[in-house]
Amino acid sequence: MRVLVFVFLLITINFTFAQNANSENLLLEKTLKKDSILAEFSELYHLTNTIHPGQFMFCSKKEFDKTYQSLYKSVKTDLSIVEYYKLTATLMTKIKDGHTAVDRTQIITLLKERLVFPFSIYKINSNYYLNKSTNENKDYAGLQILKINGIEIKSIVKEIEKYIHLEGRNETGLNTRFNIFPFYYFIFNPTDQFQIDYLDTNNRKQKKIIKGIPFETYTKSITEKIEPLQTEFKTSNLTILKFHSFANGYNETDRKKAEKQLDNFFTKLDSLKTNHLILDLRDNSGGSADIASYLFSYLTNKPFYYLDYQGAKYNTVKDWKHYAQNPDNIEEINLNETKLKNGLNCYTETDSIDVWWFEQQQNKPNYYKGNISVLINGGCFSTTGHLLALMREYKIGKFYGEYCQGSNYSNAGGQAFVLPYSKTLVWIPTFQYKMRTPNFQYDPKGIRPDVDIPIEPDDLKTKFDRPMDFVLKQTEGNK
Repeated sequence: MRVLVFVFLLITINFTFAQNANSENLLLEKTLKKDSILAEFSELYHLTNTIHPGQFMFCSKKEFDKTYQSLYKSVKTDLSIVEYYKLTATLMTKIKDGHTAVDRTQIITLLKERLVFPFSIYKINSNYYLNKSTNENKDYAGLQILKINGIEIKSIVKEIEKYIHLEGRNETGLNTRFNIFPFYYFIFNPTDQFQIDYLDTNNRKQKKIIKGIPFETYTKSITEKIEPLQTEFKTSNLTILKFHSFANGYNETDRKKAEKQLDNFFTKLDSLKTNHLILDLRDNSGGSADIASYLFSYLTNKPFYYLDYQGAKYNTVKDWKHYAQNPDNIEEINLNETKLKNGLNCYTETDSIDVWWFEQQQNKPNYYKGNISVLINGGCFSTTGHLLALMREYKIGKFYGEYCQGSNYSNAGGQAFVLPYSKTLVWIPTFQYKMRTPNFQYDPKGIRPDVDIPIEPDDLKTKFDRPMDFVLKQTEGNK
């Protein structure tokens, strides 16, 4: 068997359009012709039905078809780029899969110089709070927002949720998506005039006209450059391992570097006999399974298996491969090497399969033997969910924070498909990857922490790391 591509997509997906334009007016001009749109929308529907391995995990076929028919019938005229995005994103979001999404780069490109709403927002319990912005707006962080331009924030969020792809019944991942709330608010209301109703620090209702900022200015102001792997030895008895991303395993050079970092880190832990390890996986949206497995080999005291199966819905690629952005990366299914599991043609551990994730993996001789505290949140997804599922399966560590999006499976495959008329890219999974975790207790909301630690509104302003502070105090109390 030829080596199968095993790519777990990051929750943050970059998209590309073939079209290019300079005028922001193109966002709202009805440049896409009705008949061509309807034909292409039908192709998207049939392509999804053909290849998506987890299409009906959270949405029945009846519900999906009803949504498609309703959206199809709603097209009465030519559409703008924004209107077409809303159409396609609504259909794809219905599947409730974190790896299934529609292009937004052309819109973002055209938004660069346009004035947009200058804040991200953050949901705490059932309320919404102003969060990230430029320095000139920092004093508003942590204040509860009630309305934007006279419309209740809860009504605004309810509408934009139609375009936000999350995994299953998860809710905590919304705050990750809200990092680009200015984009979603533009989709909801393409204006550059903003009046907000909010509660001030004395809990009094206030109104204020706030200035929009260029979208590019906003994105630059909230972007943080964070190394994928960071370590900190706070004391000889307490250390922190932060894994912001597993993407450093996609190429051999980066993977070897990350493996060497882990080797050195755990060698030092072993020599110091450190009793407490804090593994911070917050906002790690996934990446390479190679690195996640390598890390796990240092956490477990026994050999382990990674994948149970890699399954495809389709029997052949010949009818749809031409839609792929990189068709050469799509291989034909060898039905002689698969077995039917959960309605999918699955590659599993057999004598004819020679890929590491089906073979028994060995734990490291100097595996970590101390106490492990794991920090998780709604930004954890994909490969990070797989690692957490393994840790739950082998009863390793105690989880703190909030529900993560990931679980013991993911629908992925690393493929973008080009719609023939608009040249829109859509990410549709081609495989389902299921972990070998027979005792894992599945939860449609994601993986639940052992200890819930919600942040408080003032943390948004002060940047106080409440979950980390809680765990540090716990470890100090257990000395």
